[in-house]
Amino acid sequence: MVDRFVCLSLSFLAALLVGFTQPAAAFEKFTAHGGPIKGLATSVDGRQLVSTSFDYTAVLWSLPDMAEKVQLVGHDAAVNTAAFSPDGRWLATGGDDNQILLWSLTDIRAGRPPVPQKLVGHTAKVVHLAFSPDSQLLASSSWDRSTGLWSVATGRSVGYLREHLSPVNASVFADSGRQIFTAGGDGHIRVWDVSRQKYLRSVVRNGFGINVMAIDEALDVLAFGSADGRMRSESLSGNGPAIDYVIDGAPVLSIAIDRAAERIAFGDSEGRILVADASIGEVDRDFRAVKGPVFSLQFAEQASQIVLAGLDDWVTRITFETFTPPDWMAIDGARRFHPDAELDNGASQFARKCSVCHSLDQSQKRRAGPTLFGVFGRKAGTLPGYPYSEALLTLDLVWSEHTIDALFRDGPDVVTPGSKMPVQRIKQQKDREDLIRFLRSVTMARTE
Repeated sequence: MVDRFVCLSLSFLAALLVGFTQPAAAFEKFTAHGGPIKGLATSVDGRQLVSTSFDYTAVLWSLPDMAEKVQLVGHDAAVNTAAFSPDGRWLATGGDDNQILLWSLTDIRAGRPPVPQKLVGHTAKVVHLAFSPDSQLLASSSWDRSTGLWSVATGRSVGYLREHLSPVNASVFADSGRQIFTAGGDGHIRVWDVSRQKYLRSVVRNGFGINVMAIDEALDVLAFGSADGRMRSESLSGNGPAIDYVIDGAPVLSIAIDRAAERIAFGDSEGRILVADASIGEVDRDFRAVKGPVFSLQFAEQASQIVLAGLDDWVTRITFETFTPPDWMAIDGARRFHPDAELDNGASQFARKCSVCHSLDQSQKRRAGPTLFGVFGRKAGTLPGYPYSEALLTLDLVWSEHTIDALFRDGPDVVTPGSKMPVQRIKQQKDREDLIRFLRSVTMARTE
């Protein structure tokens, strides 16, 4: 196997620098969530896109118009990933609640209320999903160090593949579904015999954890991105080149391949997107799209567009024909959940600890948690319209300065055990006092 490191040509680099001096082209933004978007997936026919979010929901969009069609509610925590079945019948979502939900696209298209089937068995978050080519099996990658195999027909587990020494971040079927490749935080990509659920060999030993992986057998490509910033592809057959697009940098968080256009794309934790020819490795574009992570990206419209998601509550679409790489120094870093503006300590605590899940606006919807509008004096679990957990519905607790202080001092697992609220604490008493003072002033101002 021939190793190749791809460098930007002088002509391409010159064009890139010229692009940086031009005004940044406006990206199309589509909002349907109330929290950062963690995952994207496109259907096989290219007519549907799904986005998954920290707000506990998934949203189904139509393409190419990017019209929101259905909001899918069912997870009890952030939704990390989704996958469409090749036969167009199913959509699977997986999340921080350790669950996989299987949604019938037939029911959704018919206008029937979407009621998912729950696939339960993992003991840690599910971060990646993939269907077998015949749509009969679903593979789930989990931080419990296993890949789960599920019968789509019955919704039951048919086994777990356990060989990785750390979280499994991706699992992809190959060889007409007879094999599966799994990538993990231990730096290995391992190959398994699916029917025997037998570990065969390790085909990649990267040294650093592998965060994302994609395979296209028609292009003879196995590609991955790692925690040390490596963006690399190898020949599945061993007869083609191994290409290092980038050998070190920020952690790589997303990857996509378009077979028809023979294009590959990577996104990293600092907003960098690299697009290249998947066969020969020539780099088409290398730019910084946002200040912050690119959690997920997908090609669209025969790879003439790229759709990306990250630490915002909108999906961004870039059309390459009219796209000018933005001046990365001039990219607006302000965002709802991590504002650039200087804040006092109380507002800063709210922005960092609360704003992703909660709003202060009575009309604000689609957050993972209920609005904090009028929270002081309100009994826990009583805000109309919010789907509280049973634990909170039966809790005898009224929100006050004392109970909010206890919530962040002792943690939700102590004060609101069994609720959906992520476990987090604020150690310093002054930080808790400043947060409570901020909440008191803002909620009083908004309720007067």
